[in-house]
Amino acid sequence: MTGDKNKIVVDKNWIILLILTDIFMLIITWITSPRGFWSVITSIILFSVIILIFGIWFEIRKEKQKIRMIQLFINNPEDKSESELLNIINETWHPTIKQISNKLREQSKTIVETKTDLINYKEFIEAWTHEIKTPISLATLVLDNRRDEMSDYVYDRMDYVRQTIVNDVDRILYYARLQADHMDYKFTKMDIKDSVIESLEDFRGIIEEKNIKIENELISFKITSDEKILKFILSQIISNAVKYTSQDKGIIKLKSYMTGEPESKIHLSIKDNGSGVPKQDLPFIFDKGFTGTHPNRQSATGIGLYLVKKYAEMLNIEVEVDPSSTKGNGFEIVLKFPVV
Repeated sequence: MTGDKNKIVVDKNWIILLILTDIFMLIITWITSPRGFWSVITSIILFSVIILIFGIWFEIRKEKQKIRMIQLFINNPEDKSESELLNIINETWHPTIKQISNKLREQSKTIVETKTDLINYKEFIEAWTHEIKTPISLATLVLDNRRDEMSDYVYDRMDYVRQTIVNDVDRILYYARLQADHMDYKFTKMDIKDSVIESLEDFRGIIEEKNIKIENELISFKITSDEKILKFILSQIISNAVKYTSQDKGIIKLKSYMTGEPESKIHLSIKDNGSGVPKQDLPFIFDKGFTGTHPNRQSATGIGLYLVKKYAEMLNIEVEVDPSSTKGNGFEIVLKFPVV
C-alpha cells in the first residue's frame, strides 16, 4: 500500500494471524454448533472486517509518522528530532539511530566549517585583488612620470612586468566572480576594431621588445557587449598570442569580417605564428587547468582560455580555435559576435 510520496508497507503478519484465527473459530463453530454456524460466521466476519480496517488505518498512520520523523531527523539531526524519532521507533533500532545521528552531526559540522573556510578564502582573494591595485597604480604612475630616466629596454621590461601582474590579478578576480550567484552586465555599443586596438596598447612594450609584427586587417563593426568583460577576454587572447608567437620574426594577425546570410556573424580572428598545439590537445584547449603536451605550455596555469570560454558564453559570443592550429601552423582563436 502507498501513501503520499513514500511507499508505506503494512505489517501483514497480524492480518495473516487474524485470518487463521477466524478459520479456526469457523471450524470449531461448525463442529460444536452446526445449526448456528451462519449466524456465528456472520458475526465473526463482520468483527474481523472492522478490526482489519481499523488495524490498517492505524498502521498507515503510524508509518506516515515514522517517515515524517525520519525526514525531520535527516534534515536536522539535533537532540530534539533524535528524541522524537526514538520515541516512535522500535527499541532495537535505537543504537543504529544514535550511530547515524553522530555521523550526520559530524558531517554537518564539516560542511559548515568548509563553507566558512571557502567564504573566508573568497573574501581574502577579493580583498587582496583590490589591495594589489594600489601598488600597480603606483608602478604605472612611476613608469609614466620617470620614463625619461629609463632606457627603452628597462622601460619596456618594467611595463611588461606591470602588465603581466595586471593580467594575473584580473584572472584571479574574474575567476572568483565565476562563483557569484549573480553577475551585473553593462551592455553598450562599441567598435570591435577600437576595442582590439585599445587592448593591444597594453602590450605595446613587450610587442616592441620582442619585435613582433602586427598584421592589422581589422575592419570597424559595431557590436553590443560588456566593455570591461570583453576587454578582459581580448587581453587574455592577446597575452596568449604574445607569449607563444614565434621567437624569430613573431607575427600576430588581427582580422575582422562578417559572414553572409542567413546567420550573419561578426568574426574577430587573432592568430600568432607560433608552434601551435598538438592535434590531440585541441578538443581540451578550453578545459580548466589543461596545459597540454606541448613543452612551451607546461608552465601555464590552464586558466586563461578557460575564462575566455566561460565569459564569452555569458556574453553570447562564440569562441573557437581554428582547426588548423596544430603543430607548426600557429594558433588562431576566432570570436563570433551576433549581429544586433
